[in-house]
Amino acid sequence: MKLTELDKKILFELDKDGRASFSAIARIIGSTPQVVKYHYEQLVENRIIEKFWAFVDYDKADYSFFWGYWLKFSGLTKEKEAEMYADFNANKFIPIIMRCDGYYDCLLGIISRDIFHHNEILQSIFNKYGSYITTSDIFVGLGFIKFPRTYLADKPNEFQKFSVSGGTVEKIKLSETDRKILSLLQMDGRMEFTKIADILGVSVGLVHKHFNKLEKNEIITKITYTINYDKIGLLLYRVCFKIVQFNQNRIDDLYKFCCLHPNIINYVKGMGSWELLLDIEIENREALRDLIREIKNEFKDIVRQIEQNEIYRMDKFTQMAIEYPELLEKKSAVLSEELDV
Repeated sequence: MKLTELDKKILFELDKDGRASFSAIARIIGSTPQVVKYHYEQLVENRIIEKFWAFVDYDKADYSFFWGYWLKFSGLTKEKEAEMYADFNANKFIPIIMRCDGYYDCLLGIISRDIFHHNEILQSIFNKYGSYITTSDIFVGLGFIKFPRTYLADKPNEFQKFSVSGGTVEKIKLSETDRKILSLLQMDGRMEFTKIADILGVSVGLVHKHFNKLEKNEIITKITYTINYDKIGLLLYRVCFKIVQFNQNRIDDLYKFCCLHPNIINYVKGMGSWELLLDIEIENREALRDLIREIKNEFKDIVRQIEQNEIYRMDKFTQMAIEYPELLEKKSAVLSEELDV
């Protein structure tokens, strides 16, 4: 599907605020709510927008161990690969699954509250599939920074516009209702409060109260969405960097460069096999090569190695465990009741 300029404007506003109303978007882009609603529905029906989800600060939600594992495989049959990814997808403590072409074959993000639970999940993976894993490189996340998709608006990011997950020692005490709302909003970030109330069996006012608390404490820092890259002819790359970190001023310069570049949407600090991961949404490989060449030339004093991974399938991508996946069945039941009525 070829995006119109109006589609891009709507996507840009939804990227800034995934729960923005049609009226609010219409006021900003100079259209009508009816036109915005029509284009939005086309974007969803044609699966340009795969899903909306809540971008959660995992540290504040008491999930301090969010580590990534880059994997290379060998000897996998098509059947065994399908079995393996089905297992990964069924595990609610694996919120990120990215299948790659390039330096690695897969990235798994494992989230847990303590190292013992983390090791239990990791050991289970290696017990089942270790004979097929030839390489396992660790990336310990130190903070995830999400930049707006300013390429949709054909302009650079206004510096300091970003959302953050991780990188803090602060913990916020969350109730069971808080955590259930977080689960629902990760499954559907635009879910109406009335539906959330029906699923949880509480009042709409209570849902508003808890949602406002989650936003005020910056546990939910953004409602964002996942794009179907194939549908609009975009490519997604997760690029790994080894960084020489002895010059903080130059590290800050690299951050500013990434923050301002319209195609760099995620900046993930870490340690382990790599010190930095960048998520880049871009129109073609030539444009990516130009961007990587620019980084290599501009920051040759601090960048030691760059490896590219083209993401050909993203099974899962959130910043938090969906603790109550069974609520999805209740959501389906509520929708069925509405259709019956």
